[in-house]
Amino acid sequence: MFFSLNPAKIVDIVGKILTPIKLTFIGILVIVAFIHPIGEMQAPVEAYTSHAFFKGFQEGYLTMDTLASFVFGIIIINAIKEKGAKTKTQIMVVCAKATIIAASILAIIYTALSYMGASSVAKLGHLENGGEVLAKVSNYYFGSYGGVLLGLMITVACLTTSVGLVSACSSFFHKLFPNVPYKAIAITLCIFSAIVANVGLTQLIAVSVPVLTAIYPLAIVLIFLTFFHSLFKGRAEVYQVSLTVTFIISLFDGLSAAGVNVEVVSQVFTKFLPMQEVGLGWIFPAIIGGFIGYGISVLKLKNQIQPAANTNKKIG
Repeated sequence: MFFSLNPAKIVDIVGKILTPIKLTFIGILVIVAFIHPIGEMQAPVEAYTSHAFFKGFQEGYLTMDTLASFVFGIIIINAIKEKGAKTKTQIMVVCAKATIIAASILAIIYTALSYMGASSVAKLGHLENGGEVLAKVSNYYFGSYGGVLLGLMITVACLTTSVGLVSACSSFFHKLFPNVPYKAIAITLCIFSAIVANVGLTQLIAVSVPVLTAIYPLAIVLIFLTFFHSLFKGRAEVYQVSLTVTFIISLFDGLSAAGVNVEVVSQVFTKFLPMQEVGLGWIFPAIIGGFIGYGISVLKLKNQIQPAANTNKKIG
């Protein structure tokens, strides 16, 4: 809460204090795990024996990194501007460098954590979630001090995300409701988050999966469309059709993840949508929807140009 109440210093707080501390704690655990592995790497659980990549892709929804990027983007850009970048090119260059560094570090961390989980199965068994794996591994290596290390690591790791998220959300709602003070919104969000956090990781995942299954594909498609924005000249119909088709499919996927199966729809999707069986049936419809949207925009443009041309002829 204290960090979130100082939005002007958020980048320095996260970048110069919290992130180095977080990486240090994770580094200690990872280095020890590599030097003294708990056991040999074991075969994956049944859910990952086939289509492991696609299963992992969907499990990645739970990180919410993509959704967070929408929230944090403006904070990062404003921070870059404050550091001296003025032109669009300068901002893009800094963003690209930061992206490469962040992606590389995340890849190393996730790979290391995956190794720890796979090599710990022989002695610790299959655990319910990643939080339990970290807790058991920390306790195995450091005994009672492992809980302290893990507690510090998770506290700092969560702070780096929660500080930015609370700050961004508070700024958004303050602009939406100017009469409500920024600090009041930030405090309310912190209290609400503290209450929700106490339901437990497993329960949070159970509640989050259906929602994320429904909205995550929309975020992914929107990002990819943004990359190709100039290619299709930013025509609104491309966004509208592609995102609408994606939402229809992902909505039913979300309902299915929540245990609400619409049997007829599920059968149709499984039969006609490529990769639907691995939960990615929205990809090809999103692409096709983009092309259909582009075609609609071209037809609209022709219909607008034709009457104008006829009018000019009459005037001439």
